[in-house]
Amino acid sequence: MSKAANPGELRTPVYFMRHVKTTDDEGDHIDSLVNVFGENVAVRCKWVNVHGTEAFEALTLQLREPATITCRYSPLIDRTLDVLKGTDPDPYEIISIDNVQEQNRWMEIKVQRKEAAR
Repeated sequence: MSKAANPGELRTPVYFMRHVKTTDDEGDHIDSLVNVFGENVAVRCKWVNVHGTEAFEALTLQLREPATITCRYSPLIDRTLDVLKGTDPDPYEIISIDNVQEQNRWMEIKVQRKEAAR
């Protein structure tokens, strides 16, 4: 099976966050991020930053720090989510999701920074 990861490679904690808009008691709109897997629940993933010729291709496509995440399949993950890598506070956006061989076992997710890193 292609595009899989050994359990030992799933060492990067990743948080999949959804934007939720609520209204407080005074009528003000509040935009917050909520983890789709539960508060402070990290998904262990294989995180690979682009390098070599892929890095040059990313520059021509104007991608910001692109990476590939491989994780176990979950129907909760979709393109509307933000991705946080470990303790890094700067979010990534999902570019594409591949349900590998449509078997609902592994997902390959392409991400990039939402904004240029500081």
